[in-house]
Amino acid sequence: MYQSLPLGLQFTLIVAVPSVAALLVGKWLFIPDVGFREIILDFLRTDWKYLGVAWVVTEIVNTLAMHFHVARTFTGAIYAVEGATVVAFQAVTSTPLTVLATGVYLVGFPFVVLFTYFKLKAHDEEQAHRYALAYIIVVVCAVPFFLLFPVKVSSLYLSSVQPLMYELSPAIQYGIFSTDTLVKAFPSLHTGLSVLAALYARKADARYAYFAAGLAAAIVFSTLYLGVHWVTDAAFAVLLVWVAYRLSQRVSEPQWSVVSREFVSGTISRTAPSWRSSTSSSISAGSGRP
Repeated sequence: MYQSLPLGLQFTLIVAVPSVAALLVGKWLFIPDVGFREIILDFLRTDWKYLGVAWVVTEIVNTLAMHFHVARTFTGAIYAVEGATVVAFQAVTSTPLTVLATGVYLVGFPFVVLFTYFKLKAHDEEQAHRYALAYIIVVVCAVPFFLLFPVKVSSLYLSSVQPLMYELSPAIQYGIFSTDTLVKAFPSLHTGLSVLAALYARKADARYAYFAAGLAAAIVFSTLYLGVHWVTDAAFAVLLVWVAYRLSQRVSEPQWSVVSREFVSGTISRTAPSWRSSTSSSISAGSGRP
């Protein structure tokens, strides 16, 4: 029955079903004291704004990269820097390892990026909002490179690197090829955003921090093993993460209130009544009322 489904739907199921299951397991393991009702109500009240803006920005960036990148690619420049270094990551290959790496790439990545927000929210709401801001900064910073410095995935440039993930199943090949230009390898957002999640996970608790760090390392390895990215892609992405992290942490609380209200359309860890109260005070002052 599954094989009779359209390839696009097969790919969606391959990613969506395990991702939802991973989120449920993550909730049970790492935030057992937070009820589903509380998570849903918080999401409907404020979280959808932060996560929604992050999603919209990501979709815009993907659309720009898909349709507006320059025709010339600069993969040769990356090769001139590192040569065939990525070949070493396929020194040992096997079907079980490829399946595991593909799972980490397709499911582990969205899990750690999304779940880290909810984990942070359970410990420090302001840090969760700063994490959302850092995510947006990383994605936006990647735009000029996607548009003006397109780089092919390693397995499409080097004959010595096998496109392991693309050849694993027709559904995965169809899903990837229909949603990705395969010339926006530099920088690696899989690397950058998973490392960012691991960096912010340290502000939650040690148990989750170690887990996120291990998963981020596995994601970075999977991008290289599967023939998707170059080492340079990963290294530059880490640099972007450092910049985004520093910027998101340097935003002061008043400035962050403005950014979140105007750009993310939410508030930081303050309640809506206190926001309305301060707004009312400003209106009263402006209208000359005592």
